[in-house]
Amino acid sequence: MAELPGIPAGPPTETSRADGSVDLLAFADWVSSEQKARGVVEVEAERTYVAFVLDREEFGLPVESVREVIRVGELTRVPQAPPHIRGVTNVRGSILPVVEIRTRIGLAPLEPGPVARVVVLEVGDRALGLLVDRVTRVVKLRLAEIEPPPAEVVTARTDYVVGVAKRPEGLLILLDPGRTLVVKGEAATMEREEKV
Repeated sequence: MAELPGIPAGPPTETSRADGSVDLLAFADWVSSEQKARGVVEVEAERTYVAFVLDREEFGLPVESVREVIRVGELTRVPQAPPHIRGVTNVRGSILPVVEIRTRIGLAPLEPGPVARVVVLEVGDRALGLLVDRVTRVVKLRLAEIEPPPAEVVTARTDYVVGVAKRPEGLLILLDPGRTLVVKGEAATMEREEKV
């Protein structure tokens, strides 16, 4: 009998009992677990990212963390907001904090033009927007294409960079959504500067 695609030959022997009866449910469980295991491998072999530009560099965020991409609306400044918060905006009746991601990574603030966008992220139960120069594409990457970031660029304050993908169009710097939104060491630095 020919093998079915995706099902290895030889089910586990526990489907056949000592008394000669066959446990069909055990066999069905085995087939299901084999398919699930193969499915996990296939999903893990490739990941999808939303790519966007900041200055002249291209960055990527996992597509599963991106709720939507919207045009830049009116941003209202919030007094005494944390550093890097550009303001808040109204998205279909909900207030969305918008992060100035450029200053978060050490660039000058953005003067939004017609191609600027807000990438709405979901991190846990929270939603925040990232103000970016422009969104370029949705890209699928094989795990083999993703390299760890160079050791010299990863510090306690830049641990949001989790990988680099070399593409024909250039480098794609991969970001961790949660770490990107946590600024380490900055509050302490600001306190020291205020005391001087």
